[in-house]
Amino acid sequence: MRESKTISIREVAAKAGVSTGTVSHVLNNNVAARIATTTQDRVRMVAREMGYRPNRYARSLGRRKTDTIGLLISGLRNPFFVELLENAEHAALSAGYSVLLDTAPSVQGTYKVHAPLRSALPVDGALVWSWNTQVAAEFLGAQADSLPLVYIGSHRSDDSDWVSFDYEHGGRIAAQHLVERGYRHIGYVSPYDYRAGKSEPRFWGCQSVCDEAGVPLTLLVTQGEETRRAGLRVAEQLAAMANGSRPDAVFCHNDVLAIGVYNGLIRAGLRVPEDIAVMGFDGIEEGDELPQTLTTVRTDTAELARAAIALLHRRIEENAVGTPEQIVILPTLTTGLTT
Repeated sequence: MRESKTISIREVAAKAGVSTGTVSHVLNNNVAARIATTTQDRVRMVAREMGYRPNRYARSLGRRKTDTIGLLISGLRNPFFVELLENAEHAALSAGYSVLLDTAPSVQGTYKVHAPLRSALPVDGALVWSWNTQVAAEFLGAQADSLPLVYIGSHRSDDSDWVSFDYEHGGRIAAQHLVERGYRHIGYVSPYDYRAGKSEPRFWGCQSVCDEAGVPLTLLVTQGEETRRAGLRVAEQLAAMANGSRPDAVFCHNDVLAIGVYNGLIRAGLRVPEDIAVMGFDGIEEGDELPQTLTTVRTDTAELARAAIALLHRRIEENAVGTPEQIVILPTLTTGLTT
């Protein structure tokens, strides 16, 4: 098969009737060069027609920038993170960046750092999902002290930039919804037992509403698993409970667990929501594809990505100078047919 020819910046300049420097300024969006709009339009049109693709590596050498940002998450098994990645890529592209993904899977609550970003392509900054600064430092190596970082998810710290969902608010509105629907015993399906500390705000938001309403909250722990299979096992546990001791509604730590619980309850012959109501957290598309649409607390990953990329872009342009900024995004209730 014949290989396509690589178009050079000189060829674009020759066809557009301008210098190679002008082409470089236009394609690098160098506003300071003050090139006429008509010339910019002509250069971009010629480059597009000729199929010119910039050499990102060569361009980064001249500008000492890579136009690439890192995204560090725990993995992609949960569709929530796939959606987050897609929205981060879209927001980054709009700001002129590509995204370099890396993961550090969590095993029993501990992040297993491997193939750190420092050994991959260089980046101008990074979005870090919910980790503390110590984990980020281990993951990023020597870059951690100098690289602009924006934490996303549930990270909270006064001395770092972060964009976070208000998970406590999410837990509260979930419990309020169930209490208002008349449910009198709520189960919380969770990967860990959060009663010993304050590390999971959505659980404590739910707990506080239950305490205020005098509604018992039973914790159903999956021993670190956040999968559909874990949800199925919880459903088996619920189905085996006597009617008097079984919760009449369950609020799941995320939608993946909720989908597993829902399918398991149906398989066990229980009716949703008549016998047990099921509620999730995140708002992934799979929840809308159940025979009964899942009631959930929806987190807007597109809004999170836009805000985080905009903040990171400012830090990169300012060379990471500035007072740490914190942005909080409120989750919203989406009522389906499972409650």
